[in-house]
Amino acid sequence: MNIIVCLKQVPNPDLQFQIAPSGTDIKRDTLNYKVNGCDEYALEEAVRLKEKLKGKVTAITVGPKRTEQMLREAMAKGADEAVRVSYEDPAALNSYQVSKILAEAIKKIPHDLVLTGVQSDDYIYSQTGAMMAGFLSCPHVSVVTKVTVEGQNLKINRELEGGDQEIVSTKLPALLTIQSGINQPRYAPLPAVMKAARAPIREIKPQDVGAQSWDQFAGGFQFKVRKVYLPPSRGKAEMFTGKASDTAAKVAQLLKDKGFWRGG
Repeated sequence: MNIIVCLKQVPNPDLQFQIAPSGTDIKRDTLNYKVNGCDEYALEEAVRLKEKLKGKVTAITVGPKRTEQMLREAMAKGADEAVRVSYEDPAALNSYQVSKILAEAIKKIPHDLVLTGVQSDDYIYSQTGAMMAGFLSCPHVSVVTKVTVEGQNLKINRELEGGDQEIVSTKLPALLTIQSGINQPRYAPLPAVMKAARAPIREIKPQDVGAQSWDQFAGGFQFKVRKVYLPPSRGKAEMFTGKASDTAAKVAQLLKDKGFWRGG
């Protein structure tokens, strides 16, 4: 089975972000980046399916040169190949354009299954996977918590609102967006890290998919960030200290005073 897993590099959420002078983005010149959280689970699921069914895993991303570090980490964790769709300012892309660009690149790679994370840690739109499936004209299942391959069919558990589970089936090829918690992502062993550091990374440019520039995939609408701002402060936090029993009583009384608790 040939599996493609889509990865995104996002700003490290442990950082303290600052608003750029333009007021429409964060300051990015001093940021460090990490792989998107849900995409880590998608990568692990792809590698596990490969180990069980044989085949190949290809990791792909849209981004600048710095994203190659993420792709090498993916190869160290079990991906066989890596592809970088060359775009120097991924923050300027909207979900439609990213989806279209990825779909055009994926069409050039043999595949049976495409996996993505259910959403990105930075924008949290949950749009890219579903739109990509439309551009690829393949079945799509979202918020996937379990994947079972049965020949050319997939049996899939997906999460619904309220924690309910739905079991669906579809045929290959297909695209799945993977929910966090579906598995336990592995650590990369040192020998694999060293091998991945020397591995080639394929680069895809617009000309490779028959385009003059990536702007050709911008879609028939305009997407513009009007303003980025920090949420307003809502007041100081109240800290309770002392014995656990005393603290519990204070918290219970606070909940009653605020109208959150109407019990005895």
